[in-house]
Amino acid sequence: MIEIKNMSAYYGRVQSLHSVSLSLDSGRIYAVLGANGAGKTTLLRSILGLVQATGTVRLLGEDISSLPAFQRSQRGIAIVPEGRRLFSDFTVEENLRIGTINRNDFSQIETDIEELCEIFPILKKRFHQPSRNLSGGEGQMLALSRALLSNPKLLLLDEPSVGLMPIAVSSIFKMVEQICRKKKLTVLLVEQNAKKALQISDYAAILEQGTLTFEGDVALLQSDERLKAAYLGGH
Repeated sequence: MIEIKNMSAYYGRVQSLHSVSLSLDSGRIYAVLGANGAGKTTLLRSILGLVQATGTVRLLGEDISSLPAFQRSQRGIAIVPEGRRLFSDFTVEENLRIGTINRNDFSQIETDIEELCEIFPILKKRFHQPSRNLSGGEGQMLALSRALLSNPKLLLLDEPSVGLMPIAVSSIFKMVEQICRKKKLTVLLVEQNAKKALQISDYAAILEQGTLTFEGDVALLQSDERLKAAYLGGH
């Protein structure tokens, strides 16, 4: 579905990723784990073309490595960035419609917005209110819905639990799993809360100082005592 081969990324002269290769199957959720500064967010930004990077990115067989970020988005990659980055003065509706900017199937857009408002009723309740009025969890629901409205083939989620109360974290992760399973959407999930991430993921990858040190089935990671102690607290 998507293949990342020998990806290295740089911030000026500082190399942040070192020849990372991943192959992501359609309809699966992949967790990317690692300490702060390991290169997790850089990996997402490199896939989307937001940082200086080398290597190859293929989406459904097409080499998109030379495309700018907006064209990669048009090809079917969407991101929910850390901190949500909503347009705070825009209404919930206006933020949602930003996600449809590359679509012209107007009747289906309305159907999709209605469907998401059914999944997240607070969005319907606050539909005409500025997004700054939303709580952290509600804002994450809006950011996720905005990304989904672009009809992505690959969804990048960057630290969706940051700044949320535990009950909101559980709700967000549950909905991410349900929506992605239903839509057979491929998800690359960067998350500090390793236990929560692995609960909904099929596969996991671990980055250490920009280098991929583990890639495989979640059950394999959980059966490795060294990795379990390092990333799951030994439980």
